[in-house]
Amino acid sequence: MVSLSVERNLGLSIVLAEFVVMRHTVNILVADDSRATQQIVMNAVRVTRVPLSISATDNGRDCATLLRSGHVDLAFIDVQMPELSGPEVLWNVRQQGLKTFVTLMSTPPCDEAIEMARRLKAYEFLFKPFAVTEVQAILKTYCRIASPTKVLIVDDSSTVRRVVQKVIQRSVFNCEIAEAANGKDAINICRKERFEVAFLDYNMPGLGGLETMKTLLLIQPDLQIVMISAEDDVALGNQARDNGACAFLHKPFYPPDIDRVLHIAFGLRSPELAIEGGQPDFDVSIEGRTIRLMHKLTGHIFEYLWFRTTPYLRNCVIRPALACAVAPKDIVTAVEKAALLQLSAAQLIDGTAW
Repeated sequence: MVSLSVERNLGLSIVLAEFVVMRHTVNILVADDSRATQQIVMNAVRVTRVPLSISATDNGRDCATLLRSGHVDLAFIDVQMPELSGPEVLWNVRQQGLKTFVTLMSTPPCDEAIEMARRLKAYEFLFKPFAVTEVQAILKTYCRIASPTKVLIVDDSSTVRRVVQKVIQRSVFNCEIAEAANGKDAINICRKERFEVAFLDYNMPGLGGLETMKTLLLIQPDLQIVMISAEDDVALGNQARDNGACAFLHKPFYPPDIDRVLHIAFGLRSPELAIEGGQPDFDVSIEGRTIRLMHKLTGHIFEYLWFRTTPYLRNCVIRPALACAVAPKDIVTAVEKAALLQLSAAQLIDGTAW
């Protein structure tokens, strides 16, 4: 077992622009019997300006001991290690109530390990070989999740506000929640206090959701607004996004849906290890040689010509939603994966070839 300290005397407020401010050292553990993999992860996180300390081990038993100490914030753990496997280590520490932010790593992909990772609340599953940028994206997400996120819920129903609050509290994000019973109250609250995200009901008596949103964005231009509604209406969602909402959610929604919209709101890479049970991310249609996908949360539309031979997806046309903070390029990987899955399910391409 080796330990490498990478503490930096940067104070409390100096970080790269893409990272939130960290007020404490981030303790990172890399557990892999491959020195090359250890070095890739270490190099990836060391180039950031987040204050951090890195430890590394090459076996599962030492990994479990380090995790049980309670001092590890973020861990990258290989599935196959001597003495204890990655899933066994994770099961062991979860049984003790530890909620360490964990990414499992493996090559080749292992369906059983992926399913176990979901059950044990791992954040992500990296397939080797992976890129430095993938590791940095996970560190960026951890920094955002570890910092408090100030959230405002605006809905005229106290029951709905209570339900939405419970759903948000089950998200992976650390949310500090305030409530407003109507648009005017929300505006008054936002004149006194800053928030990062607002979940805003579309249909409210008096000042409606759209009018409230426009005023809130004048008061706090950086506020990310998620419009919510009991109406499952594509046109309504597009209208909300065109007027400044970062996403649209149809009630009822669930913790995975909150995780997805907050990743979008903060410009974070969504994990491949998606927790099952939430709403599908895309509306997909296949018309002749064209496959069209609309991303439900942002409203971006992607069209491809599909072919039976590689590359299966060609001639991409993007129709971006207006006034959306998330660029289409930020979700294009997820779009193409969804398109390939749909084409494979329809037996239009060979699902074993990609």
